[in-house]
Amino acid sequence: MDIKVLSPVSNIIDTPQDEIHKELYKLLHILIQQHKTTLIFTNTRSATERVVHFLKEKFPNNYEDGIGAHHSSLSKSHRLKIENKLKNGELKVVVSSTSLELGIDIGYIDLVILLGSPKSVARLLQRVGRSGHKLHEKAKGRIIVMDRDDLVECSVMLKNAYEGKIDEVNIPENCLDVLSQQIYGNAIEGKNYIENIL
Repeated sequence: MDIKVLSPVSNIIDTPQDEIHKELYKLLHILIQQHKTTLIFTNTRSATERVVHFLKEKFPNNYEDGIGAHHSSLSKSHRLKIENKLKNGELKVVVSSTSLELGIDIGYIDLVILLGSPKSVARLLQRVGRSGHKLHEKAKGRIIVMDRDDLVECSVMLKNAYEGKIDEVNIPENCLDVLSQQIYGNAIEGKNYIENIL
């Protein structure tokens, strides 16, 4: 793995937000241009659209055709078109919410950028793991933080990732609240017999 936490400015605490925003897109552009194919993860669909818009607006010669957005609000045909272009190496960069995080073979990506915290070590590793799918390649990821809280959270997350401290998954047992909701739901549907419910 090759994962780093980056800030677009040297002083994230005292720099005005509009300056951080401007520097963010400069940093994104530099990272994208240094790699063959980049996948950028945002945490919301609106952020995905915003990043695509600003990259096209700020660098029109670089991203007019070689960029795509992928999230669950887009039509299935549009998402498949983006996935196929990505697999065929026709896109320089794809910006996605969580929709490309799991279960899709998306071809070769040499850099994954996370805009903000993925909120768990497992999600961090899953997202960064979308890169480096060639023999002898490393999974390469950059987490770009926009404020002090994100910086602290992502730094701790990165440390845990390198130490193999992945979030525990707790599967609750004997969930009586779920059972009572199920019984109540069946009861309000009308008269029924237990044999019909099982």
